[in-house]
Amino acid sequence: MPERPARHTLVWLSVDADWRADVPTHEPRLAAWLAHGFPAVVARRAADDPDPRLRLGVPLPPAEGKQRLSLRVPLHDVARMHAPPALSELLAAGDAVVPQAWQQSLHDLQALAPARVFGAFAWQWLTALPYVHERSDTDLLWQVTDAAQAEALIAQLLAWESRHPHRLDGELCLPDGGAVNWRELAGRSRQVLVKRLDGAALEARDTLFATREAIA
Repeated sequence: MPERPARHTLVWLSVDADWRADVPTHEPRLAAWLAHGFPAVVARRAADDPDPRLRLGVPLPPAEGKQRLSLRVPLHDVARMHAPPALSELLAAGDAVVPQAWQQSLHDLQALAPARVFGAFAWQWLTALPYVHERSDTDLLWQVTDAAQAEALIAQLLAWESRHPHRLDGELCLPDGGAVNWRELAGRSRQVLVKRLDGAALEARDTLFATREAIA
């Protein structure tokens, strides 16, 4: 059986996929979405969820109330999958995805570290539907390998936010596959919420990179 994809992975289903909506009344909208060739995104499951199928989400654009529709599908019905788009890809698309008011701030972000995009900007790039508005957050994913790299990146992100009017959201992706909201890690709490494919739990800040650093 193929390996289960990570959170935020984009998946396209086969034409005859045996998918089911979590809410039956959402099935017509999901069917229309998938018929357009649009992807869904891998979502987190509860740790005690007995359903072995892949849990996916489809965030509808603001014009449809920003609903997030959920569906389940057997892993073997996934036709293809891809990581979220790189920030550099969205910037290359120009005004069609990144309005002029955002161009400089996102180019400055790209200069800090490679990042992948989820949220409104990613979905506008994927579907050409209007997701981005003047109050949109910038949702990014950064891969970090050790505590020093994470701390340096957080300092850069805080400095970026002090220079730009836009809100920056997103997660630092840990070597073991977990992810932590960058703002939470920027705080001083001893425990932080770590999200994984099969749930989320508070973990000690000091242990986030302990295994990797011990091996090094």
